[in-house]
Amino acid sequence: MKNEKGISKLVLFVIIVIIIVVAIYWAKYFAKPMATVMMGGAEQAQPAIDKAKQSSDAMNRVTQATEEMARKASEDAEK
Repeated sequence: MKNEKGISKLVLFVIIVIIIVVAIYWAKYFAKPMATVMMGGAEQAQPAIDKAKQSSDAMNRVTQATEEMARKASEDAEK
């Protein structure tokens, strides 16, 4: 019985070592290139994101100006 218990501990140890080696291998050969690809995509999309932000800001300014004009018009109508 003791021999079987020792073998199961050895198998568990080997499985843990294999998982650690696979994690290191993945980090070394796949994580860096994947991050590079993702960041490259983000860099390519940045001009479009900036343009969308500028459009959003312009729409906010137009909305504020319209609200201010409507407020002044309602104040003038009350007088």
